[in-house]
Amino acid sequence: MATFTNKIKVTNFQIKSTEPMYSNQSWTGQKITRSTGIQYYKIQFNLSFNIKDRGEVLNFIAQYSQGKPFTMSLGHLSNYVGMQQGSLTSQTQVPKGSIIINTNNNAIAVGELIQFGNHNKIYRIIDRTDTSLTVFPALQNVVQAGEIIIYDNLIIEAVLDNDNDYTIPVESVVTMQFKATENII
Repeated sequence: MATFTNKIKVTNFQIKSTEPMYSNQSWTGQKITRSTGIQYYKIQFNLSFNIKDRGEVLNFIAQYSQGKPFTMSLGHLSNYVGMQQGSLTSQTQVPKGSIIINTNNNAIAVGELIQFGNHNKIYRIIDRTDTSLTVFPALQNVVQAGEIIIYDNLIIEAVLDNDNDYTIPVESVVTMQFKATENII
C-alpha cells in the first residue's frame, strides 16, 4: 500500500468513474443510450512536502512510474457509514461477467462501493434486495461461495498515468500532482 509518513501530506484526493457511453436520437425523437459495459476509476491526488523530505516521494516515483501497480486508501470514501453491520458474504459461486451476487442478509444501499476478497476491482451497487446485490460493471473475476464482500476500508489498485509530470520545483514546500488509473486485471 502506498502509505507515507507524516512528513508527506496526501491532499485533494479525487476519484472519477469512467464509463464509456454513447447516445443518439432516433427519427421518432427517442433517445437511445448505450454503455460499452467497461468501467474503471481514475484518481488524482497531491503530495505536499518540505523539499528536505523529498526522498520518500522520489522513492514512490521510482517504484511506480514505470507501470507497477500500487494500492491506496480511498480516504473518507473508504469509511462505510451505511446501515450494514457485520460481515457480508456471497452465498453462491458467481461466474465472471455476472452482475447479480446472492448474499447473506444485507442492508447495503444502492450507490455504495464494494470489493471482493479475491480481487481489488471496485464495483458500484446499482440495485439490491435483502439477499442479493446487482453490481456495475459486470464481475471481472469469479466470486466464490462464502467470499467476503468488502464495504469498509476500501482501497484502489492503480497505475500511475504516463502523462504525469515529475518535475520537482526547487522551493521550500513542494506540491506535486499525480494521476492514476485503476488497474484492471
